[in-house]
Amino acid sequence: MKLLFILLTCFFMKASFSQEATTTIYLIRHAEKADTTADTNLSEAGKERAVRWMEYLVANRIDAIYTSPYNRTRQTVKPLADGLKIKVKEYDPKVMNLFTLAEKHHNQTIVIVGHSNTIPGHINKLLGENIYPDIDEETFGNLYVITISGGKISHELIEM
Repeated sequence: MKLLFILLTCFFMKASFSQEATTTIYLIRHAEKADTTADTNLSEAGKERAVRWMEYLVANRIDAIYTSPYNRTRQTVKPLADGLKIKVKEYDPKVMNLFTLAEKHHNQTIVIVGHSNTIPGHINKLLGENIYPDIDEETFGNLYVITISGGKISHELIEM
């Protein structure tokens, strides 16, 4: 009986240690903007999309939210951050590094809100390939999902 207990303990310990940690990164472009000024707010359509992003993402176990330091990105993520009661962290879109964020948030899920000309480039750098082009100026519904598990990176583009 003692031997059986030891064998079962070893089996369950091995099973729990062999489960691979998964880090998930959701990247979205800010929602529709009111005008073309440098630090504009969201339009009414953008505010509606921000709520839709919240409704879609709130069901996930979000551990951290990052946004560039612009009104439109902060406003895009505000409904989600408020709903989850998570403090939003700012990043510099010119120097953001997905490798660093993935390491910092190992085995967690994070959301990053950025821009049409930065999000794809950051993803391509992480993947080591030029897969995603800049986002068209009229496209606001792309959700990029990066999953890191067992040393492998998978990626998906969901158009919403």
